[in-house]
Amino acid sequence: MKFVLHEIKLWFQKEGSKPKSYLFEPDKVNVITGDATTGKTSFWSIIDYCLLSGNVEIANTIYEKVLWFGIRFTINNKEISIARKTPINGAVSSEVYFNYGSLPDIPTSNKEIAEIKSILDTEFGITDSLRFPLGKALGKTSFNLSYRYFLLFNALTETIIGAPKTYFDTAFFGKQEYDTALSHIFDLVIGVNDMEKIKVKERLKEIEENIKKIQNHEKKNQTNTKNFNKDIFALIDKCKQNNFIEYEQIVESVDEAITIIQSIVSNRVKTAENVKLFPEVENLNQKRQELKNQITAINQYNTAYNSYKRNLNKTADSLQPIEFLHQKLSDQLVDSYETKMFIESLASALQEIKSNISKKIEKPLKMLGDIKELQTQIGNIDKRIEELNKIKTEYQKEGQKLIAIGEIKYALEQIIIKREQNNPIDTIQLNRLTEEKLQLEKVPNEIEQTKYVMKIQLDKSIQRNYNQLKSLPAYKNYDTRFDENEMILKLYPREGLFTNFPLDNVGSKSNYMFMHLCVFLGLHEHFISVGQEHVPQFLFIDQPSIPYYSDNTEKGNDDKTKLIDAFSLINSFVDYIINQKQSHFQIFMVEHAPKEYWTKSKLEHFHTVDEFINGNGLIPQEIYNN
Repeated sequence: MKFVLHEIKLWFQKEGSKPKSYLFEPDKVNVITGDATTGKTSFWSIIDYCLLSGNVEIANTIYEKVLWFGIRFTINNKEISIARKTPINGAVSSEVYFNYGSLPDIPTSNKEIAEIKSILDTEFGITDSLRFPLGKALGKTSFNLSYRYFLLFNALTETIIGAPKTYFDTAFFGKQEYDTALSHIFDLVIGVNDMEKIKVKERLKEIEENIKKIQNHEKKNQTNTKNFNKDIFALIDKCKQNNFIEYEQIVESVDEAITIIQSIVSNRVKTAENVKLFPEVENLNQKRQELKNQITAINQYNTAYNSYKRNLNKTADSLQPIEFLHQKLSDQLVDSYETKMFIESLASALQEIKSNISKKIEKPLKMLGDIKELQTQIGNIDKRIEELNKIKTEYQKEGQKLIAIGEIKYALEQIIIKREQNNPIDTIQLNRLTEEKLQLEKVPNEIEQTKYVMKIQLDKSIQRNYNQLKSLPAYKNYDTRFDENEMILKLYPREGLFTNFPLDNVGSKSNYMFMHLCVFLGLHEHFISVGQEHVPQFLFIDQPSIPYYSDNTEKGNDDKTKLIDAFSLINSFVDYIINQKQSHFQIFMVEHAPKEYWTKSKLEHFHTVDEFINGNGLIPQEIYNN
C-alpha cells in the first residue's frame, strides 16, 4: 500500500513559540542523526500517537513541552493530516484534528477518534471482504481487524533491532493484544487471506455443530421409534393376556398391531347397560326394609291389642265382689250417703268394663292378611336381589375387562401422541450443510497451498537481501527461513549433515541486527511483489548502530565497516524497489552515527532531515531549557 510521510509537526506549550516541522522525502532513506537523549527515538512514538494509539510512549520530557503533535502523509493518493493534543498526566488526549490536506496553523479538535479510525481502517484495506470473508449472511469473523495491527511491520524499534528472539515489537503497542493480532495477520500480509481461514474454521465449527444437532435429533427419533414399536407390541401382549385376541396370533408389523388394537378398543368400548343393576339392587333393599318395617308395626299392634283385652278381664274379675255386695248384702251395708255413692260407682265401673269386653273390636282393614302378603313381597324381593347379585358378580368380571380396554385405549393414544411429536429431520438442510462442509474443507487445503507458495517467496525475498551482506562471512553460505510459528529468522547450513537443523545462536547483537534488517526489508519486498494492500510502504528504523554503541561511548574502531554495510543494504533495498520493482518505498531512520557514513559512501537514496548535535534536538533548545 503506497504511503508517504511528508511532515511531522510540533506545536509548543511556550507562549509565542513557533511550531517546528520535520519534512520527509518520498522514495528516500530519511535520516535524523545526532547525539543520545536528543529525542530521536520519540519520532516513532509521535507517529504512533497521531495514528491514534491508546497508549502514550512519548517521553514526558517531550510531551510536557508540546501542545499538539501532528503528522501529514499521503495514503492511496489521499493527503491526510492528523493532529492530536498532547497527553495530560500520561493519558492520551481525545482531542484530534483531522483534515484531507495540510496541517493547520493552529489545530482544534474537529472529529471523533472512532470516526477517524473508521476512515483509516478503510484506507488500510479493511473492507467488508475481510470482515465478512464468506459473505454478510454468515457474519463477521471473531477476530476484529484494526489498521493499527499492521503498524507492527512498519517499525524496527531500538528495543528489538538486536534481540535474538523478538522480531516484532508487540510490547510497544500492547503485547497481549498485538501478539494475538500478529498470529492472525501475518498470513494475511504475506498474501494468504487468513481472515477467510478464520471464518472458514468458524463456519465449519458452526456447520459441524448444526450437523451434530440434526444427527442427534435423528438418533432421538430412532430411539423414539424403537420405543414406540416396543410399546405397541407391549399393548398386543396385554390384549393377549386379557383374551381379547388369540395368544397364538402372530402380529408381524407395527401398523398391523395398531389396527388390531384400535379394532379391539372400538368393538368393546360401549356404554354398559348393566350399570343400571346397581341402583335397582339398592331400591329393592330399601323396599324390603320398608316391608319389614310394616310387618314389625303390625306385630306391635297385635301385641298391644291382646294386652289391652287381658287387662280388661283382670279388672272385671277384681270388681265381681262389688256386684255380690250390691245384690245380696245391700241391706246390711252402712246406710250412709257416701257408702251408697261408693258402691254405685264401683258397680257402674264394672258395668262399663263388661260392656267393653262384650264389644267386638275389629282390627284395621287387611291387618291379618297384610303380614302374609308382606312376607310374600319380601320373599319376591329377596329372590330378585339374589338374581341381581349373580348378574352383578358377572358384571364385575366384565368391568375388569373394560378397565383393561380403557388402559389400552389411553396407552395407545399417548404412544401415538409421542410419535406425532417426533419431528422428522430436515434432510434438505442436512444435505446443504454437508455439501457446504465439503466445499469449505477444501479451503484450508487451498489456503495452506497458497501459504506454502507465499512462504517460499518470502524466504526468497529475505534471502536476496541477506546475500548482499558482507559482514556475516561466517554465515555466508546459509539459507534464511522465517519461522512463522516462533516469528523469528533462522539460518540453515547448505551443506553437511545438519541442513535441516537451524543454528541455535548466531553470535553477536550485530549479527541479529543484520538479520532483523533482512526480515523487514524482505517482508516489504514481498509485500510489494504480491500487491499486498494493508501495510504501508514505509519503515521506521531506530538506530542500526545500537550494537556498536554502549552507554553513549564512541563507536568501536572495527565496527564502522559493518554499520556502513547495514546502511548500504538499506540503500540498495530502496534502489531495488524503485528501479527493479518500479514501485515506491520510504524509510525513516534515526541514527547515532554521523551523516558522513552515508554521504562519503555515496548512498544516493539517503537524505539527511536533521542533525541533533551541538544542543539541537527534537525540541528546540530554547524551548526545552525554558
